[in-house]
Amino acid sequence: MMMQRFWFVLFIALLVSYEIGFNSLFIILLFLPLTVTERDMERIRCANRHQWLTNTLILLLIVGMGIISTLIFQANEPLHAWAQKQPFYFDANAFMASIPYNDGSFFWFREPTVHDPLYDVYVIGFIAVYLVYAVYAYITVNRQTLVRLLFVNWFVHGMIALPFYLFFNVHEVWSIMGHNWGHVPYSVKNCFPSLHTSVAFSCLLLALRENRRFATLWSIYSVLIIFTTLYLRIHWVFDVLGGLVLGWALYLVAERLAPFIIARLEAREMLRASRAVTRAIPIHGESKAIQRINR
Repeated sequence: MMMQRFWFVLFIALLVSYEIGFNSLFIILLFLPLTVTERDMERIRCANRHQWLTNTLILLLIVGMGIISTLIFQANEPLHAWAQKQPFYFDANAFMASIPYNDGSFFWFREPTVHDPLYDVYVIGFIAVYLVYAVYAYITVNRQTLVRLLFVNWFVHGMIALPFYLFFNVHEVWSIMGHNWGHVPYSVKNCFPSLHTSVAFSCLLLALRENRRFATLWSIYSVLIIFTTLYLRIHWVFDVLGGLVLGWALYLVAERLAPFIIARLEAREMLRASRAVTRAIPIHGESKAIQRINR
């Protein structure tokens, strides 16, 4: 059983590394054992085969949603070109630039480059903040968190924000304010609301439900991701505010809907376990009858 769990975790880790890079995944996962408590260990020891199997399917769904959303946003160029031809396309660049301090210049303590360590936090953190969290929840058999992450991953945020990216023209700060430091968006040109902010903030709110050590680590990580969006001259302050609202809203949705999903999963597992016991009883009785005959 332990070997099966090990191969499951290894397989999931490889899938996650497809999104965020194996080195980054390895470094982040090194810190996570420091946050595992005795309560987590007890939950791991008590988990049965059905629980591990169901949790594996949930985690695969989360990872799959992340991969699908990446592919969708990589197709942003043709979608954006189509949206520009629509009569309801709205250009808000001049409006954003006219708002004092909306460019986040109060965080510009130095000129960034693509080799800046905080740039790695920005690029990797977008996906890692919920995918690595999901792996952690899976390893510690924390289904409460694992199911909630279904509602706050990049796919859900991206689907809600997609109309804004298509029809609400807000380009990144550096391109509007003339701070070309070498950053080239690989997919999304528009930036309202900030999905870096919304995903990180919703994960931060989820982390506050965990033990103190994990909550501290993940809160620092989440805040650092949000900070980089302004420091790197990528998102406007209004983008960040919009991301905070979106992240908070989806966190509330997760809190409301997750208990119903968890209850249904547990009911199915109990039914499966009872059927397994029922099937085993006749076999047990038959073996006793054979033993009596042999005597």
